[in-house]
Amino acid sequence: MAADLQPVTPAAFSDLMTTSFPCLPLKGESLAVGVSGGPDSMALCYLLSLWMRERKSKAVLHALSVDHGLRKESGAEVRKVGRWLKDWPGVRHHILTWKPKQAVSSRVQEQARDARYALMAKSLRRHNIKRLFVAHHLDDQAETVLFRLTRGTGLDGLAGMTAEQAFSNGLILCRPLLSVAKAALVQTCRAYDIPFLLDPSNESDQFTRGRMRRSMEALRGEGLTAERLGLTARRLARAKDALNDMAKKVFTEGCLENKTSRIVFSMDVLSSVPEEVGIRVLLKMMGLLHPPDPYGPRLERVEALFSDLVKPGRFRKRTLHKIVFARDDRAKRLILSPERSGDGKT
Repeated sequence: MAADLQPVTPAAFSDLMTTSFPCLPLKGESLAVGVSGGPDSMALCYLLSLWMRERKSKAVLHALSVDHGLRKESGAEVRKVGRWLKDWPGVRHHILTWKPKQAVSSRVQEQARDARYALMAKSLRRHNIKRLFVAHHLDDQAETVLFRLTRGTGLDGLAGMTAEQAFSNGLILCRPLLSVAKAALVQTCRAYDIPFLLDPSNESDQFTRGRMRRSMEALRGEGLTAERLGLTARRLARAKDALNDMAKKVFTEGCLENKTSRIVFSMDVLSSVPEEVGIRVLLKMMGLLHPPDPYGPRLERVEALFSDLVKPGRFRKRTLHKIVFARDDRAKRLILSPERSGDGKT
């Protein structure tokens, strides 16, 4: 645990950036960073601003703080963050205000998170920025894996968050601190005199994250530490990448027709591959035909679909996630097409 208390030095952060984002920096590319005022995001903003200056970048680091208005102190807090950052070289602070159309009474943190990313994405488009850096760290990764485990997620979910996540709207979410413990970020703030705020809701048992942190404390005594969960996530991510690579090759081998209105795939090929690879091939084809969706279909429904497709006997045409699946047994083909009004659902 002693290693966790070592601050993240600018040199160590530079190594993290090189490992996670070897293509950066791009000449003249401005970046954005989400800054709540907590020790995690303040440390990231500080280290990222130093990293840009050391590379003699004249681009701006846009620090985005969201006022959710869920606590009476929130407005004053984001203004305080602005005062802290106003003299940081190369950093420009922006306050984004969430104004929900109606009172938020349920799924408070989930709605606040969705609103936060929507506001930041809008700000990035306004300033022609593609990369948003966020301060998700090792403890966040461990809690994410543990939370997904309680939901019965598949391998991809247990692989946790990725260092780089691209979205269909062009936004790239960057997480350089996934291997860094929260304690190290707190120590970084103390070592470099970086001010920070503490949000009491992060520890509240009223919210899922707070309860997960209580669970992590109990599990740590049994040896299930954030470091071990993070290691498991990295190993599963490696397996996920290998399976996705296999699925890509199978798709290339078995795809007979690939149009925006229809995909035709060989049933001989689909029936010959392991279940996990076949499921990923189905998901890939659905992603090609379906408009971008951050959630996608439920895994158990795709599993059931694959099972029914490859088993002998009659297959009844069905719709899943707005995609119609039909099997032509005479030609041994699977045909996928976008749902139209009047198509049946299962």
